[in-house]
Amino acid sequence: MTELLERTAWWFDVVSESLQQTFLAAGSAIALGAECLVDALVHDRKILLCGNGGSAANAQAFVSLMLNRYQRERPALPALLLTPDLATFSAIVGEYSFADVFARSVRAFGKPGDVLLCLSATGQASNVLQAIEAAHDRKMPVLAITGYDGGDVIRMLHEGDVSVLAPLHQHALVHAAHLTILHCLAHLIDEQLFGVDDA
Repeated sequence: MTELLERTAWWFDVVSESLQQTFLAAGSAIALGAECLVDALVHDRKILLCGNGGSAANAQAFVSLMLNRYQRERPALPALLLTPDLATFSAIVGEYSFADVFARSVRAFGKPGDVLLCLSATGQASNVLQAIEAAHDRKMPVLAITGYDGGDVIRMLHEGDVSVLAPLHQHALVHAAHLTILHCLAHLIDEQLFGVDDA
């Protein structure tokens, strides 16, 4: 039991250090990302989200914070998870390719001024890269949240896009940092739209 407790304490220390490292590297970018999302929302635009695996789970968690609430009572905010159901996924992959899974949804639902919020631990997922290209075609800004060195995702971004890079090199730590970033964005959105609530 003592050894397990020590390993637990070690892991919490590692996560805490990784979050501090992420803040030091990306704090300003997170604030810019919040501005991007708030600007879209106040102009009656929506947030489209995509990611794979743990990134999809984090994206879904953020959508729930927008459609339900973060902490305070407030109206639902328009956010849409682009991860398709199994039937749609298998149809797109079967007739087109895995790389088209998110891009087709962006082209179907995205409008100029909407924001594509994409999450990718490594920045290399082909379907996320194609979604970014589709967003640019739709005149949509992109908020990209990545890990490691940001991969090809960062290289695809245009002026007006926002890159939030958690400079970590372990998937578990990247996903933990990304979820914290998303909670921070939800907090900042609430404050900007509805005022500071210190309760």
